[in-house]
Amino acid sequence: MLRPLAHLLLDPFTHFWLVLLVGLFFFWGGRKRAALVLFAYSFSWLFLISVSPLPTWLAFQREGRHPILHQVPDSLAPPHILVLGGGHTISPTLPPNNQLSDPALARLCEGIRLYRQRPGSKLVCSGYSASGRTTQAEMLARTAVVLGVPPQDTLWSPTPAHTEAEAFAYAARFGNQHPLIMVTDAIHIPRALFWFRQAGLRPIPAPANHYVKPDPLRPPYKFKPSAQKIVITDKLIHEWAGMVYARWKVS
Repeated sequence: MLRPLAHLLLDPFTHFWLVLLVGLFFFWGGRKRAALVLFAYSFSWLFLISVSPLPTWLAFQREGRHPILHQVPDSLAPPHILVLGGGHTISPTLPPNNQLSDPALARLCEGIRLYRQRPGSKLVCSGYSASGRTTQAEMLARTAVVLGVPPQDTLWSPTPAHTEAEAFAYAARFGNQHPLIMVTDAIHIPRALFWFRQAGLRPIPAPANHYVKPDPLRPPYKFKPSAQKIVITDKLIHEWAGMVYARWKVS
């Protein structure tokens, strides 16, 4: 209950509307000076998160902390490649790959790319079902099979609901028996690594689903309205808040 409420309150667009509505309430109540301050703040915030290049720059800095894993190290024994859950819907008329969210599909594609580099590796699919129906782990595994991964090379971790639970569920089941490659969004890697290290694991990070894809022939940071910048801001706030919570919880 608290987690969805926190997500709602931390949403940058929700923040804009809440401040704007409070400003309107003050305006109608005759407190026009306070209302004007809130109006100025709300529209400055909207400009910052949707027009300015700040969200793009911050995301690029965070996503660049860990390099792409282009090649599974030759010295590594056949690893477990753990794909963290990233969301899905249940729409039986669609193939499983079309039921995955964009982040989940990007993570899985990266996991399969690494899996194909090392015979004998296993693709570990993680994530629960919020609705109590098909789990994220199953949907990832079904998609992997559709994309050519033998079913016997997929393993499921169908109970974890969030990153912390994914780390401890993997540690409880497998420990450090196998080299571990952890695949998740590049923006999520720092927080995911924190929880996996807390669980006693030392995974090799494999960033996927980058929100900032710089083109060397185009300027990366522009003052231009973009809904994607709001999405990026939401992801950044989610990760920062998640790290604050994680450090508080283990302190």
